Amino acid sequence: MARKFSGTAADPTLPKTPVTLDGVEYNLCFDYRALAEAESAFKKEGYSPNLLVSLYDFSLEGVLLAFPCAVRKFHPELGWAGAQALVTIGTANIIANAIADAWLASQPKPKDEPALPGNPPEPLAEKNDGSGSGQSEDTI
Repeated sequence: MARKFSGTAADPTLPKTPVTLDGVEYNLCFDYRALAEAESAFKKEGYSPNLLVSLYDFSLEGVLLAFPCAVRKFHPELGWAGAQALVTIGTANIIANAIADAWLASQPKPKDEPALPGNPPEPLAEKNDGSGSGQSEDTI
C-alpha cells in the first residue's frame, strides 16, 4: 500500500526554503495551502495573521506575522509564540530575507511565449553622428 505524503511535511514537492538561526536550520514553506492552513490554525488559537498584508510588509510586524505561518508546515512544534521568539534584533533581517526568498521561489515561473505578429518591434537605438540633430536617417 502506497503511503500518502501529499500536503504533509514529508511531501517532497513542497517548496522548502532553509534559514539558519542560532545554529539551527528551519525550513519555510510558501505553499499556498500550507500558508492558509497555518493562518487558519493560528486564528483558532486567537492570533490574527493577515498574510495578504504581512507578505508585502517587510516591517518587523510583517516578519512577526509571516514567519510563524511560513515555518509551521515543517516545524509545527514551534507554535506561534515559539516562532515569534526566534525573531530578534539579530535575526529579523535574516528571517525577512528568507521570507523574501521563499516568496519568490513559490511564484510560478513565467512561460516563454513567442512574440505575436504585429507586436511593436524593439525601439531603434539613436545614432549619434555628432551633428546634434538626434536620430539619423538610417534609424528613422
